[in-house]
Amino acid sequence: MEKINVNYEKMYYGFPVILISFFDKNGLPNVTTLSSSYSLKDMVVLGFSSKGYAINQIKEVRDFVINIPDSSLRKEISFCGTKSGHEVQKFDATKLTYSKSKIVNAPIIEECPITIECTLTDVIEKDAYAGITNILGIIKGRIISKEYLDDENRLNISKFDNLLYFGDGINKGYRYIKNEQ
Repeated sequence: MEKINVNYEKMYYGFPVILISFFDKNGLPNVTTLSSSYSLKDMVVLGFSSKGYAINQIKEVRDFVINIPDSSLRKEISFCGTKSGHEVQKFDATKLTYSKSKIVNAPIIEECPITIECTLTDVIEKDAYAGITNILGIIKGRIISKEYLDDENRLNISKFDNLLYFGDGINKGYRYIKNEQ
């Protein structure tokens, strides 16, 4: 296998695509697409462009929900990732519907099979990473569609067909894995 050095602006090597929902400072529901995240126990880390509407609202309102979509929401994922919540009410412009979380002050996307309710705990902005804001949040609740659980209420991995995001700053795309039963 021959390898070469490349100088990409960025490199996404298959991160799960998630939808982050929140009520903005005016109480309006909004949602954005994100692919930079990880969780460990009750901590979650999300990475945003510092200029984005979503991150600046979340820094102010503090509560947000991580919604894990399946491949049926490709169109909505793309729309929510390319339109600014400052300019358009994304729930009105898509077929996405929401209900208010019972644990945090944020909307839950009903069409997403997995929901993780969170509150912001830390904001990380460093000069060395200008234009990037990372946040840490505490996970306060997890909600999973029954069809994604087995008889013992454990994750039924074969039901998942969530999207993965790949890209190099110019070429980008989504892939999904659907296990056949």
